[in-house]
Amino acid sequence: MLATKKDSTVEVHSLNEYVDVPDEYYSIDLPKIMLGKMIVTEARKQGLSMRKLGEKIGMKHPQLVRVTSANNYNIDTILKILNGLDMELVVKKKSK
Repeated sequence: MLATKKDSTVEVHSLNEYVDVPDEYYSIDLPKIMLGKMIVTEARKQGLSMRKLGEKIGMKHPQLVRVTSANNYNIDTILKILNGLDMELVVKKKSK
């Protein structure tokens, strides 16, 4: 979704109005982006920079950046980061 300000109102537009968005964006890319944001948010709440989090869990900074910027990573990496933040991964059926 994109928000644009027009006069004193805010108009919300779907990204699909501007470009063709592949289905994979919603099923793969968007969840990865959201997961990365959740990791960064929780690290900040705990007073950890990405470098400090990396030191805490024995992971190099560039690897953490790949995760938080939604690049390719594996489940082991995610689980290690979440464990270091005292978080867990929960899998559930999609809500429609």
